[in-house]
Amino acid sequence: MTPSLHVIMYHYVRDLPNTPFPKIKGMLTRDFRHQLSFVQDRYEMATLDSALDFLRGTYVPARDLCLLTFDDGLKEHYSEITPLLTERKIRGLFFLITSCLNGRYIAPVHMNHFLMAGLDFEEYRESFLRRVTELTPNSKTSIDVDPGLARRTYRWDIPEVASFKYLFNFLLDCDLRDRILEDLFVEKIGDIPSFANTLYLNSDEAREMQNAGMIVGGHSHWHKPLSSLSPEELGSDLATCLEVLAANLNPQTSWPFCYPYGKKDSFSSASSEQLKRFGFVCSFSTEVGSNVPGVDLFGLRRIDCKDVPTQ
Repeated sequence: MTPSLHVIMYHYVRDLPNTPFPKIKGMLTRDFRHQLSFVQDRYEMATLDSALDFLRGTYVPARDLCLLTFDDGLKEHYSEITPLLTERKIRGLFFLITSCLNGRYIAPVHMNHFLMAGLDFEEYRESFLRRVTELTPNSKTSIDVDPGLARRTYRWDIPEVASFKYLFNFLLDCDLRDRILEDLFVEKIGDIPSFANTLYLNSDEAREMQNAGMIVGGHSHWHKPLSSLSPEELGSDLATCLEVLAANLNPQTSWPFCYPYGKKDSFSSASSEQLKRFGFVCSFSTEVGSNVPGVDLFGLRRIDCKDVPTQ
């Protein structure tokens, strides 16, 4: 049987019950340790280089490959994950939202996560949508969301949460959404820069991860669906992302990329062409599946960590 490459995707990995936000949807550190044992027993653990060689047809492994990827550049990727990978001689890929590096900014998607985790969901949703209606009476509301699209994009959420997330991330005017979101975040949770400093990596931590053998990649500058950007906005976002990586991190022979949101409607062939033009070597989506030689390197599929056994 022809081997394949399985790419596992992680976001939050933390000791959730002992954090201020235990309802954040992530993986327990304990379960991550167990999952590492499972995948190491079952697969050959890939590096970015060996994975690309395999996909280009210049390397044939004895069994299936597995590559571990971590999105968003979160602080726990340095403090919790890197030591565990280093201990097992695994080289993970870590994708940074470059506007969030060094705690300058909280991506709206993350402010939304923590508001949903810190508040009653119904209360939060009603408060958010009420402010949308007050500011722009003709704005889209939850009834405009295609439930099938929402369910496909957010398959781990209940329908109400999936629809709200889809509305939030794909349909609302970004300036309006962010204005409301920032007010709610400060009102309900606290100061944005202080929270950002505890949430995201800084440059020193990212370089330490590189020194430990980890590979860093881009996850865009503003974490917007690339398909929603004009050609000028797309070029500016990707150029800024690469500039920040190059200015703040150690040099790498290859820079990989990971699409924000990652479903096929969130990026396009124009996105892929721009990534190639800027010199990124590949890009990962959130479309579910494995990868075989000859696959499009700018549409690589991944498996959510929840789809992988922890025992």
